[in-house]
Amino acid sequence: MTTSKFQQQYQAMQGHNKISLFGILFISLTVITVFSLVPSSYADKMITLKKVSDVSEESLLSTISNVSEYPKIFPDNVKNVKILDNNTKLVEMNAGINGMFFDTQSICKTDASGNYVVEVVSGDLKGTTMTTKLEKTWGFHGKKDGATIVDIALDVKTSGFLSWMINFIPDSSVSDALGYGFDKFVQHIQMQ
Repeated sequence: MTTSKFQQQYQAMQGHNKISLFGILFISLTVITVFSLVPSSYADKMITLKKVSDVSEESLLSTISNVSEYPKIFPDNVKNVKILDNNTKLVEMNAGINGMFFDTQSICKTDASGNYVVEVVSGDLKGTTMTTKLEKTWGFHGKKDGATIVDIALDVKTSGFLSWMINFIPDSSVSDALGYGFDKFVQHIQMQ
């Protein structure tokens, strides 16, 4: 029996396809096995910031707790905010930096000590909390209780893709970003 040139090429391709299929299957199983044995990644970072602002404690707390204004205060960082539950103060927010945006759900509340607390309850930042303690002080122009001392404690907890990224971001950069965000609140109050 004589085989044509095309039949020989077809038979050679069938053998090659079986080898390629076996190679892809082997690589896939190897990748799945390796990633199932590697523990999921997790990062934790604590950043603190202390500042004095020349706005009253009441106006600052009012502005920080009005999450529906965040897209106006942070137009480059907050795309939208949706209040999901007024009782639990559950909000959904699409926020980010440098073109990377994440959908998160947070509970925003004032605790028994009067601190404003934001706790992320979903997404790669789940478990992250930001506690803001406000204390009245003399204003910059000598007015009693005209300014506010602010202590912010940001406990960043990340999982997944963000946990790998956060290790490459210096604490000073996160602290600077936190200070910049706080300054945006103060500017918003002063412009009113």
